[in-house]
Amino acid sequence: MVPLTESGSAPDRAVRSPRPAPRAGRADVAFPRPGRVGARLAGIAALTAGVLSIVTGVLQILFPQDEDPAIDPRTRLILAMFTVSLWALAVLFLGLARYARSSWGAIVAAVGTVLLTVGTITSAVNGIDLEFFPIVAMAANALWLIGSIALCVSLVRAGRVALWLALCLPFVQVPLLFFSQIGGGTVAGAYLTAVGAVLLAGRIEQRARRRGLRTAASVS
Repeated sequence: MVPLTESGSAPDRAVRSPRPAPRAGRADVAFPRPGRVGARLAGIAALTAGVLSIVTGVLQILFPQDEDPAIDPRTRLILAMFTVSLWALAVLFLGLARYARSSWGAIVAAVGTVLLTVGTITSAVNGIDLEFFPIVAMAANALWLIGSIALCVSLVRAGRVALWLALCLPFVQVPLLFFSQIGGGTVAGAYLTAVGAVLLAGRIEQRARRRGLRTAASVS
């Protein structure tokens, strides 16, 4: 027979032998889900992308590239920094998804920037753009643009971030790609650095918290 306690019920073995909490799987570590990327990590990613974009923009202003399709060592360095900035942008997009109404735009934009690094890495390693680069670049840029526009709309509708932050998001692609040869990375880098500073200062978290309190008050 199972002995009864003073209250007349069987002892709770779950209290005496608590089960350990499950550990996070490798998938969460390798590719964080939208909403799992915190404000601090997103801020660091934005600062990383911003600083690297400014550096590459200054280099392209000081040392304009010629029409030779061969990639020289300086251009390989620029491609390497641009690749890291694209990875950082993907993290930033996933971090901003926590403040949006929907996360699909952030996912699409992140996939686009990561896909574009397939072309930048192969070009840097081989010293020339490979034949498949235009196809990959077109698909990646389309995903990046569509995703960033969708993320912008979702952020504006949610109202948890400042309007300037959301509205400028789709335009980052323009100076980074179409005006890169004349130092467009400096413009995009300035914006991304400002986004990183706001995220690390906790201002977006404070704004989102105030927004949530107002919403809860209006519902009640």
